[in-house]
Amino acid sequence: MCSYLNKTGSTYYFRRPVPDNLLGYFTTARGNPRTEWKRSLGTKDRDEAKGRLWPHAVETEKLIADARQSRRETPEQSPEELAASQREREERAAEVALEAASAERKEARSELRTLWHQRRRVSTAELSPEQAAAVDLLRERDVELGELRAAVATMKAGDPVLGVQRQPVRSGEPENTAAISITDLFERYAKAGAANPKTVRKWRSRVASLVEHLGHDDARRVTRADLNVWTASLVAKGLSKKTVVDGYLPAVRVALAVAHDDGALSTNPASGLKVRAPKAVKLRERDLTDDEAQIILAASMAPQPAGLAKQHALARRWVPWLCAYTGARVSEMTQLRAGDIREEAGVWVVHITPEAGSVKTNEARSVPLHSHLIGQGLLGLSKPNDLTPLFYREGAGNEVNPASKIRAADLAKWVRSLGIKAPQPNHGWRHRFKSTAYAVGMDSEAADIAQGHAPRTQAGDYGLRGLPRLKVEIEKLPPYRGEGLPPFVHASEGEGR
Repeated sequence: MCSYLNKTGSTYYFRRPVPDNLLGYFTTARGNPRTEWKRSLGTKDRDEAKGRLWPHAVETEKLIADARQSRRETPEQSPEELAASQREREERAAEVALEAASAERKEARSELRTLWHQRRRVSTAELSPEQAAAVDLLRERDVELGELRAAVATMKAGDPVLGVQRQPVRSGEPENTAAISITDLFERYAKAGAANPKTVRKWRSRVASLVEHLGHDDARRVTRADLNVWTASLVAKGLSKKTVVDGYLPAVRVALAVAHDDGALSTNPASGLKVRAPKAVKLRERDLTDDEAQIILAASMAPQPAGLAKQHALARRWVPWLCAYTGARVSEMTQLRAGDIREEAGVWVVHITPEAGSVKTNEARSVPLHSHLIGQGLLGLSKPNDLTPLFYREGAGNEVNPASKIRAADLAKWVRSLGIKAPQPNHGWRHRFKSTAYAVGMDSEAADIAQGHAPRTQAGDYGLRGLPRLKVEIEKLPPYRGEGLPPFVHASEGEGR
């Protein structure tokens, strides 16, 4: 089926030639002899194009079958024979659809297998969004494949023209129609520990949103149409497509997946669900600009207000610099402890660990410190095995609102006060790091390791023995220089303590 996939410019098309023995049989809209069928698939994405291909394959297969049959049929055929011929053509079209879906499913499974092997090699704690999307796509195609098989079986087993009748199979057991609470399903997922407590708290309200919208709490009654109406209502309330896709749907999907895995639901109606919403308006890049980075870093070096808490002032001084040279999330830096600035394998690193607070992947990582940080005296904050927080008061915050998150919000507010207009003032460092790393030729796998992204290949497994290699890559980042910034000195690893 994928042989019918054609790319013209950046858009994918369905393209199928008319068989040689039928040339001249079909005509175009203008009455000219047709030599091929060509239909736009309306997408520039290959995977999405493959998913839209098979309906056109089914349609053209039926046209070809009808044409060939019309050449064989004679006026002497009885109505029963004509009906049987028509039924045969419909069967063939359904079988073509089944073959197309089977091929697509096989290809999707191959892609998923590759992603899964990558996941095992790098030992990530959870599926990436791309892998989760692949899993959902595979499940959705499995459902479609099952429906097609059922349609073919129905044609062959229950055709009154062909005189074959088959009674429906009865299990002898009454169908279980008892309600299954969506809320209870989610709580089962939450107790399994598959998501961190913060995500569970956030997702719980999302599930409640669906239940309130439906007016009932029964998973058996939830249809795909219900979910489409729900997501449309969220968009109508002003939520962005990204918020609905990343913040609302996953909560419902995992809850219904529990019932699906139990066998209580034949399918998960939330799997592969598409959210239709206006494309977000993008007024600028998410990276901090050169001028914005200069303003923030210069402000970090300036004297802070006398009444500012010591830890808060220390966060303003060091967190922007740490983010600039590591690409880490701001909250990963605000949760650092004195013992997390340490030496490993002869390299000074900042150790980011779930023991100190939230880490998105739930995996610890060590990022070598750029010599510009060491030259500024960052190692003076290091105290071996000391678990005292560097940037907030010990004992502050709570489980719902950790002190490291509060401090990150403080920094965002401070950066805004400097006149920074970036969409996400804290996260802008993360985007800037990636852009800069690409510009200076940093190894892409090294950049992923530093930022805590899942490496794309096994080559990204730097590990402890790879820290010296990672250090070389980090040093490719050009030092920040300018008015109000400290001069760059190629400091030795031991300086600044």
